[in-house]
Amino acid sequence: MIRLMIVDDHPPSRQKAVADLSSGDLIEIIAEAETSDEAYKMAAKLLPDLILLDLHLPGLISTPDLLKKLVALKNVRVVMYASQSKASEVQDFLDAGAAAYVLKDDNPALLRMSLLMVSRGSTGIVSPALPPNLLRLSSQERNILREIGKRGGPAKAAERIGLTPYDLDQILYHIAAKLEIESNDKLAKWAKKNGF
Repeated sequence: MIRLMIVDDHPPSRQKAVADLSSGDLIEIIAEAETSDEAYKMAAKLLPDLILLDLHLPGLISTPDLLKKLVALKNVRVVMYASQSKASEVQDFLDAGAAAYVLKDDNPALLRMSLLMVSRGSTGIVSPALPPNLLRLSSQERNILREIGKRGGPAKAAERIGLTPYDLDQILYHIAAKLEIESNDKLAKWAKKNGF
């Protein structure tokens, strides 16, 4: 049985997760927490197998710092649990140690399956509601997409990154091909739509 701790500051959302996940004999909810500080103290004491971690929590510890502290605990794996998500953040959290990134409105059966897969060692699990091919982007490519979304257009982005406009255009062409997007213009729209 998977020993699960649920961390969510929104009581209705947390109660729904408890109801969705505690049916059957696969998962045992061993603790619930509402703040980042409370989550770390409980996790350090109980050492759950998995932690379902809300993306935005009150408390003194930021979510990225909390994630680092939780994954450093012995045999604890973390699944990010978001109501809405910027695609730009998903890989950042996976790179920081989260084993999966799921959405609160994912089907309960899909959520249970994700938790089971993580408990068996799988990583890089992402909700199917998120953009396809998202995990193909490197950290550098994600940073470039963030830059093109800022003011000033591609010329200013190239300047901020330290590239010539031609070199940036070539990199964007490569990123668009990787994401199976037809053009750099459509890539810029995709980046903006997905929170880059």
